[in-house]
Amino acid sequence: MSRYVVALDFGHGGAKVLFFDLETGQRYSSYQQWRYFTPENDEYRKEYHPSEFFSTFCHLVNDVLHKQKIKPYDVMGISIACMRHSYVFLDSKGNELYAGPNTDVRGVFYQDVVESVPLDLYQKTGQGPPLMFLPARLLWFKNERPEVFKQINYAVTSGDWLMYKLSGVFATEPSLASTTLLFDLEKKQWIPEIMEALDMNDINLPKVYQAGDRIGELTRDAAKQMGLPEETPVAVGGSDTQLGILASGAVAEGDLGIVAGTSIPVMMVLSKPIVDPKRRIWTSFHVIPRKWVLEGNGQMGGLIYDWLKDNIQSILTKNDTETYAYMESIARKIPAGSDSVLASLGSEIFDINTISVVRPGVFRFQQPVHPMNTTPATFAHFIRAALENIAFAVRGNIEQIEEITQKKTDMLRVTGGMSKNSLWAEILAQVTGKNVMLTTIDDGTAMGSALCAAVGAGIYTTLEKAASDIIHLQPEIIPDEETVKIYDRYYETWREWYGKLAEM
Repeated sequence: MSRYVVALDFGHGGAKVLFFDLETGQRYSSYQQWRYFTPENDEYRKEYHPSEFFSTFCHLVNDVLHKQKIKPYDVMGISIACMRHSYVFLDSKGNELYAGPNTDVRGVFYQDVVESVPLDLYQKTGQGPPLMFLPARLLWFKNERPEVFKQINYAVTSGDWLMYKLSGVFATEPSLASTTLLFDLEKKQWIPEIMEALDMNDINLPKVYQAGDRIGELTRDAAKQMGLPEETPVAVGGSDTQLGILASGAVAEGDLGIVAGTSIPVMMVLSKPIVDPKRRIWTSFHVIPRKWVLEGNGQMGGLIYDWLKDNIQSILTKNDTETYAYMESIARKIPAGSDSVLASLGSEIFDINTISVVRPGVFRFQQPVHPMNTTPATFAHFIRAALENIAFAVRGNIEQIEEITQKKTDMLRVTGGMSKNSLWAEILAQVTGKNVMLTTIDDGTAMGSALCAAVGAGIYTTLEKAASDIIHLQPEIIPDEETVKIYDRYYETWREWYGKLAEM
């Protein structure tokens, strides 16, 4: 007999639904890309149609139920994961007035107003700059669309909205609330003075729960659309990255977790909040109670490798799996350091003070036909250099986190799509000089949400216990000392170029 928990993963690029069989450990998933629209051709503004996005999740749940012949009453619970800095505004009847992803930056025009609030927002919330957060987006509506603003009764994250659509309950939790610039980093509660100072205190914010808390059951409408029983428990989920590092086993003080996906967030788990005195990176809540995370971000990672794959695939005319395998096989023949071929393609050392700096994409290599060049650059060099570039950015973020916390660890816990690339995982170990521990799954964010569903269904008492029982790890990748020394030299060169490119 099988028992399942279901995760709804609200990603930037699309929706994923994961069914996890608690008896066998089998995972069944379905995915669909989605698109945003640009109102009035204003490139600062991005929105989505919430009814369409929810219908997508319902379709994917039905898809897995039917394809895997899963009995609806075998589903024990459901929860969510969600990208950060994505918000929904609703009226008093729960109707959506606006829904926008993390790429909606209309708030840039009002961040100076947010900064005028007589509080040290970075110190209080651990977050910034204001342009991408909830208050600045609300201010845009207050000034540009006052007729819409007057109707706003609730302002929530997209993850909160998804839980509301499932249960009819307005709920959030600390890792999601941290993404609003309205949540107190130490007191774990909303900061009413911010909304009061901006004359927006009539807008309601959701009640704060803990990830894994059961907040209710599926509404009649949600149950009907998904083909699940109304009594299916709904559990509070959380932010995508924190759920991802939960699934990698990063739950204790000093643990370093990396979600190597489209972007590369790097988080250290803390037992008390630490705010960067230089105000470069974020501090927020973990999904684990009484735990925080200090976060850097390598920015573009998987997206860079996908770009390379698409270009090579157009020449090879192979499918994705074949192309990735070919790329890894030829890159393995190139030595560490890629014969001095250097790449800088969008991977970053996170610093919110320079978040608007866009470095040009660069491959630096010797003239390919110069008579003194005995190893001219090839596609294989470019592939390996791109992988090294991503690993160098991860190292830079780790060094920044270790500087701020004065804590060091010998192990990196890694999940996400890039973790499927065994060559990159090996390069990561050699570049950082740390042991790399991979999970046996690459969809850590969805799996973290499934752990929340298991706790909400009463199958486990804590997220830590659920992760310990369910998550399995691969053998550690241990760096080779001589290769680490080689990469130390190339990393210093990469850092030098990284600084210069900011001025180009």
